[in-house]
Amino acid sequence: MEQNSTFHDRYLLERLLGRGNFSEVWLAKDKMTDIQVALKIYAPATGLDDTGLNMFAREFALVVNANHRNLLKPIYYDSCDRKPYLVLPYCQSGSIQGMVGKFTEEEAWKLLRDGASGLAYLHAMTPTVIHQDIKPDNIMIGNNGDYMITDFGVSTHLRSALRKSQSAAFKSAGTMAYMAPERFSKDNTPIMANDIYSLGATVFEMITGMPPFGDDGGLMQKKGAEVPEVQGEYSLQLKKTLVKCLNVDSWRRPTAEQLERYATTALEGKNIQFADEKTFWQKFRWPIIAACVLVVAGTVFGVKKAQDAAALRAAIAAEKARVASVEARILASESKADSLFAVGELHQEYYESAYIGAFQSYDTAISACGEHPKCDSLLTAKGLEGKKAEVGQKLYDSYVSLIGRAQIFEKNPDVAQEFSDRAAQVSAVIDITAYVSSQEPDDSLED
Repeated sequence: MEQNSTFHDRYLLERLLGRGNFSEVWLAKDKMTDIQVALKIYAPATGLDDTGLNMFAREFALVVNANHRNLLKPIYYDSCDRKPYLVLPYCQSGSIQGMVGKFTEEEAWKLLRDGASGLAYLHAMTPTVIHQDIKPDNIMIGNNGDYMITDFGVSTHLRSALRKSQSAAFKSAGTMAYMAPERFSKDNTPIMANDIYSLGATVFEMITGMPPFGDDGGLMQKKGAEVPEVQGEYSLQLKKTLVKCLNVDSWRRPTAEQLERYATTALEGKNIQFADEKTFWQKFRWPIIAACVLVVAGTVFGVKKAQDAAALRAAIAAEKARVASVEARILASESKADSLFAVGELHQEYYESAYIGAFQSYDTAISACGEHPKCDSLLTAKGLEGKKAEVGQKLYDSYVSLIGRAQIFEKNPDVAQEFSDRAAQVSAVIDITAYVSSQEPDDSLED
């Protein structure tokens, strides 16, 4: 493509706006409507084969109705000379790339709010859309000042097709600086938490001028690096939020909905109550209750019973502290189990590992309940045994599925052995014989 040439007999290419890993973006004039548009042309050097074109059309169909103020929705899709392209609204202010290192705190919170809002919409779609490439180049400044995510709906399979088609000029990794640590693991299946990490890394760069780990991204965290401290006169709330987004453990990061709520709260000038942090009352309720008990006890027993009252107070405080410690362990184990169970329910690669963690955490919570003075009522209220039974059944189902897959791939020993090893990890956690052995493998479970 060249400047001042006509693309697909309709679009006059006025100026190259940018070039990415798989595409070129041009400012173009639609000769049919005489309006300026942004033309995003994929695989511009080589085009795609029939498989790639069909895949592109199917995936565009998934996001064509993605109507949200923080998503730059394509106007039209077509292909020319085997080069698929999107027609997008032209944002005169361009992307936020030109503002790197210049964001104020308010702009950082606004980017977190708008970006998280757009991601929440994508993550809630059926099927779930995971962006996989959040970075400054892919966040546009709308004509009304809103930040808008672009380049969404490009799946791993489509990226692979584009990567195979591109020439040497388009083979730069480019976005490694914004990749989460888990993307550098053997199981790098995209998950929603990847996008949260990338958004956090993007905001970090917008206020500091550099991504948190330079060009190496989360790979540095895989090697033990800690999140660097944000320099400058930014609030503790903003710094803490970014650290949470960049947590090396994906399940500890906030969801898109939580992140949007945090940013909205900050923009309203209020204090954020983070979901993973206790309130003042949650932290100190037992000491407060114990203090009230002590006051009452002192009044009842009087001065003559001061020594006995002191002993009673100490005993009550000790018991309350013990019970509080037990409850904290139960809550922590249950919360961890619930989070891991939710990850397992996504049925992504090695999902049974999340179920195993959930099963063990529920078991830990149940064991801790045995130390509580109201063990039976607590177990009933929380339903921990029911949750453990449910995830146990999920593990059994995954065991049956993995054994079945090992048999299917018996002619490929390496693949069959991997499925057998995964099944063995499951059988080491649950008693397989305790479950209904007549169940057939569920081929609908995704690896």
